[in-house]
Amino acid sequence: MGAFVKLLSWRLTRVLGIVVTIVMATGVVYAAGYAIAPHSEAALTPIDRARLAVDFDLTPGAQRTEVYDSFNTQMGVLNTSIDREIVPYGRIPDTVIEAVTAVEDENFFNHRGWDFRGTMRALLSNVSAGGISQGGSTITQQIVKLRVVGSERTLNRKIREAVLASRIEEELSKEELLEFYLNEIYFGNGAYGIQAAAETYYGKDVENLDHGEAALLAGLIRQPAIFDFFEDVDVASRRREVGLTRLLDLDYIDREEFDRYQARPLPTRNLSPRFTDASLQRDYFLDEVVSAALDLEILGDTAEERFSAVYSGGLRIYSTYDPGMEQDMRDSVDAFFAEHGDRGQFEVSMATVEPDTGAIRAFIGGPDFADFEFNLATQGKRQPGSSFKTYVLTTAIERAGFLPYDTVSGLGPCSFDDGPQGLYNVNNFNRGPGRLGTIRTMTTSSSNCAFVRLGILSDLDEVVDVASRMMGRDDDERFLPFKSMSLGAQEVTPLEQAVGYAVLANGGVRMEPFYIDRIEDRDGNIIYQHIPRGERIVSEATAAWVSQILEANVRAGTGGRARLTTGQTSAGKTGTAQDFGDAWFVGYTPHYSTAVWIGDPTEIVSMRNLWGLAGVTGGRVPGPIFGDFMSKIHANLPLVEFPEPPAGPRSGRFLYLPDEKCDVEVELDDGTTIEFELECADVRVDLEPTRGKFIPRDNALCEIQVTDEDGLTRNEKVRCSEVQERLNTTTTTEEETTTTSEGDGSTTTAPGDASTTTTTTTAAGSTTTAATTTTTGSTTTTGSTTTTTAVATTTAAATTTTTTTTAGG
Repeated sequence: MGAFVKLLSWRLTRVLGIVVTIVMATGVVYAAGYAIAPHSEAALTPIDRARLAVDFDLTPGAQRTEVYDSFNTQMGVLNTSIDREIVPYGRIPDTVIEAVTAVEDENFFNHRGWDFRGTMRALLSNVSAGGISQGGSTITQQIVKLRVVGSERTLNRKIREAVLASRIEEELSKEELLEFYLNEIYFGNGAYGIQAAAETYYGKDVENLDHGEAALLAGLIRQPAIFDFFEDVDVASRRREVGLTRLLDLDYIDREEFDRYQARPLPTRNLSPRFTDASLQRDYFLDEVVSAALDLEILGDTAEERFSAVYSGGLRIYSTYDPGMEQDMRDSVDAFFAEHGDRGQFEVSMATVEPDTGAIRAFIGGPDFADFEFNLATQGKRQPGSSFKTYVLTTAIERAGFLPYDTVSGLGPCSFDDGPQGLYNVNNFNRGPGRLGTIRTMTTSSSNCAFVRLGILSDLDEVVDVASRMMGRDDDERFLPFKSMSLGAQEVTPLEQAVGYAVLANGGVRMEPFYIDRIEDRDGNIIYQHIPRGERIVSEATAAWVSQILEANVRAGTGGRARLTTGQTSAGKTGTAQDFGDAWFVGYTPHYSTAVWIGDPTEIVSMRNLWGLAGVTGGRVPGPIFGDFMSKIHANLPLVEFPEPPAGPRSGRFLYLPDEKCDVEVELDDGTTIEFELECADVRVDLEPTRGKFIPRDNALCEIQVTDEDGLTRNEKVRCSEVQERLNTTTTTEEETTTTSEGDGSTTTAPGDASTTTTTTTAAGSTTTAATTTTTGSTTTTGSTTTTTAVATTTAAATTTTTTTTAGG
């Protein structure tokens, strides 16, 4: 028993000694502070003065950046490991101010930077409690420790801390100090500042905190990182009790409120919108906004500086995003498949831009971002099929000077010399025969043969330049001048297509596409404002011509299912890649330009026998989705027509390649025909028949074969209009020839034998076909007679052939 008494006495003596020592030391510190205070700035070391000069404005530390949509609604929060939102003093309620000052510094509004009585009271309370129940430093001293002197545990540091606290109190108001403090301190679980803490633990804004909630947050200020709040319930409960007890002691709450607040369940999970609000979590559009911000030099000279500004600079980024428009996109996609069947493995991507500003308003980037992340709208390059023909058409009118009513051959199949690659063989959609027609009708029927020919005629290098500039491709991303380019063999993204077609909607001017309208710093100052930048790519006349053709395509061509229901005229083009692997519709009105793509998001998969279709084309799936979506977003917009194109400066003409051959038919008196292969320069076009036909010009020469009496043959050219007459001509030398005309139109001679002639013909272009025609153009006599035969022959050299069949429209 005596030993126990001695031990207890020793411990009490030790505690008392510690208390006395601390009291004496504290007295020295505060005596020094009072003595130095009137000359506090002079008492600082040069280093302290320099640091104070830098930090004296108490600029808050890292602060989260918030991103807003085009309606100023928050759509995302950006931060690194620090989540902080600065709130002004006026937004901080009395409940928070009372709770924090009660726990940390009850005389805050009365002292001059330090509080001797408060320190002693906290010391005795902590000794009595056997732990830290009250803070020993004033809020002002804590600010100094946070921003200037650090946390070194020495008497010198405490003296400097007191001096600096006095100095700061001379310059800043209590409200300024408390605002900084509450925005700076850490509350655990990544929450820096009182607003982030209110969101993290209670899922609400700071101004909505009551005394019970504020008491818990105030209790977290001391060493918030040493325990897991959501796991260690006992510690969390004790921290709240500390805050409530101080509020009760100072009569901010009564006993009934104390008991009610203490009985509340504690928060069990992080309630910050960063974790609970799906609209604020990372998604496709937010990702593009961040990427655009990281490229802005105004936010820093280096990538590191820009990253710091974007993620911890407290910026307010206002984007072009229209969430309602994206929802309309998704609703239109869902409506289509609700009617036609599950989409299965296939995805739809869309992108919409504003032609007259360049603002990117919405897109569907792909499946759920957390699972996929790859943005199909901006990164998913796929073959555009016939939707690329719009760029060929634009080049043909702008650079080559062709007009919509010029005629071009769309007869198929067709072949083109591809140099070392041999022949480039092309089929029309579904291997159709095609026809002759104007550029306008070749567009509305989406003729492959016509557009390969048109691309070559327009100069493929020119097509590359126009298409690359319309879509905004840099030199290292430009298309390659291959013949297959005209049929969409080179890959593009939905956003590129929407931007490219927007040039036509905007009268030939490409507006630089953008995601960010403006950026404000943490104080609300505008530090970046987007300035629209436009570049004329094609003339207004060209844009008007192309728009008129593509409007006709929607009205009565392959894009008929893409029509809007609002009465607003639209223009557009379908596209279907090889073997139905990708399907597109890209179109526009004067208000918006939109691209729609469907396909497998990870690989090329044929879309045959889906949704009741033998093959998915641009007109059958993307077209209806386009029409439904564009009808939604145009419902309340004024009806605007496309500008009328100017009158054509000349009459239409037939367009053909150098040295290209065209097949003509010469009709004989008996109704049969003979085909001749002529230079295309020697023919004219008759568009009246179903497929159209070539007709020899008046002076065109058809080659016939003449056989003399010795059996020798020679070729002879006569006017095509005189072939019948030449076939009827017989030269007799010595004996009379008797000719009897049979009722079937054939000619027999006596006493000799009748003969027939086989004629080999070729189709237009370089594609070799075989046709055999039996004619009545031969005459045989018993005497010395010359036999005349119509002949058109072509000898094809052995070549390597490359065949490409595209699905076309």
